[in-house]
Amino acid sequence: MARWSLRSKLVTLVALALLPVLGLAAWQAEKEEAAGIDRRAAALGAVADLSVARYSGLFEASQRMLAAACADESIERAASGEAAAAGRCDGYLTRILAAYPDQYSTALVTDDQGVARCATAPTAIGMSFGDRDVFQKVRSAKGFVAGDTIVGRVASRAIVPIALPVMRDGAFRGMCVVGITLKALAETAAQVGGPSGIGVAVVDRSGAAIGGDPQSMRRLPVPARLAEVLIGGRVAFSDVGQDASFYEFRVRPVGGSALFVVVSAPSKEGAVPLSAAWANFLLIVLAAIVVLLVIWFGADRWCVQPLRYIQDFADKVARGENIVLSPSRPWSPEMASVAAGVSAMAEAIASREAALRANVEQRDHMLREIHHRVKNNLQMISSLLNLQAGEIRSPRIRRFFGDAQNRVLTLSILHRHLYERSSWSLVDFQQFISDLVRQISVGRIPQGRQAPRYHIRAPIMAVGPDTAIPIGLIVTEAVSIALSHDFSRTPTPEIRIETSEHGEEVQLVIEDNGVARDIGMPVPEGRGGFALTLIRGLAMQLGGEVSIERKPDGGNRVVVTFPTPAADDPANA
Repeated sequence: MARWSLRSKLVTLVALALLPVLGLAAWQAEKEEAAGIDRRAAALGAVADLSVARYSGLFEASQRMLAAACADESIERAASGEAAAAGRCDGYLTRILAAYPDQYSTALVTDDQGVARCATAPTAIGMSFGDRDVFQKVRSAKGFVAGDTIVGRVASRAIVPIALPVMRDGAFRGMCVVGITLKALAETAAQVGGPSGIGVAVVDRSGAAIGGDPQSMRRLPVPARLAEVLIGGRVAFSDVGQDASFYEFRVRPVGGSALFVVVSAPSKEGAVPLSAAWANFLLIVLAAIVVLLVIWFGADRWCVQPLRYIQDFADKVARGENIVLSPSRPWSPEMASVAAGVSAMAEAIASREAALRANVEQRDHMLREIHHRVKNNLQMISSLLNLQAGEIRSPRIRRFFGDAQNRVLTLSILHRHLYERSSWSLVDFQQFISDLVRQISVGRIPQGRQAPRYHIRAPIMAVGPDTAIPIGLIVTEAVSIALSHDFSRTPTPEIRIETSEHGEEVQLVIEDNGVARDIGMPVPEGRGGFALTLIRGLAMQLGGEVSIERKPDGGNRVVVTFPTPAADDPANA
């Protein structure tokens, strides 16, 4: 687990100390933000109510005007179909609309079938308006009604029709209707004041905007989504406007539920400018970050960099470099004191290292000389055995002498590997086995016989003498037995020596494909019985087990399994 540096701990400590301040600032900002949301919701509601009041006033004024206009006798007579009254009715309605040119568009009177009998536009006379929803509503309600937004048949402008029934003796005789222009609705929306950022628009039941400033209408959702809200009767919702921004909306019906006032304000969930409360919190956070950065870089300059320089100096001293501790700029008194102590320690280490190096060199020289002399003495013993074997006439005894000579030769090769390597306690396992096999094969193949090929495969590993000696002797005995086999009937004579690691165990396999001359006898009782006994004893010395078997086609297979040797410490050699 990685340990924290002094600089990290210092910055973390200061950050923890600043956390309560940041927490209080965040709580205050959240509280102010919630209060702002409540104020915005109250403002939206107030603007919505004010808008409804303004539009209700427009409709009430229009209703009073329409009631006064429709009370004229010419209106009633025109609705009854009197041709003489139609001319007076047209002029009467024209004079009334002339007084309100920006608020009303067309006025007309129909009979009980919806056919226009009197109108401000002569082209409307004789047209049927019986299919209009306003006619159906006024005939059913027999009172003041407001219709859906329509494009007038007489004028191409969109209007909101309002109508009163023409009654005689309690019976429906026709309809007196006037169209409120969208310009009047837009001007009413513009008159509604409110906080900055709040827009007011008027829509019909289909969700289409019919009044308000262009910016407020662009804030509205697409008509289909807005119509779903209106049908569902929701009075507050949030959605994405047609300008791809997120807004909060308040909905109020006006004009007999045919029209709706929609008030909008930017939502917290959308792209809204940062509030003043969170702006103050952000300033506090930035100030805390600046403090932490100052501490971080200050600690780096006055603590971390000097310590890193001292560490680099110590690493170079550990590598044996002869350097002097000389910082590029003055340090604080504390760091200067630490540097002086490290410099004195480096000088003491250099002095002791020089003495140790001299002792090690002397020790290496002595070890090299010892191994070299032991190797020479073993070779001398091997030569004496070879001379003595020349005086022996018995082939059996001469073979015994040869086996003893090979065992001595094994030890000689081991000591040669020890003094030729830089480590006095480890030998290269594969190279040791290869040299050993090559040496013991010299002079063991009679003339006229084909020499077997050696296949040696061993992992790259270094072992100590306590492991190398038993293994070398096992290989010597097993290869000596294999060389005594008959390879004349084998197309490709070979001796395999393979070593492999399996987890925490090492497996040594030595096998040949020759034919034993005493093939009819069991392995423990055959030729080389002492050698096999020696192999078992050496395997026990390694702490392992040995399996010796004779292959069906001739030859032996020796399998030695022992624990993976731990590398010896050269310092203990």
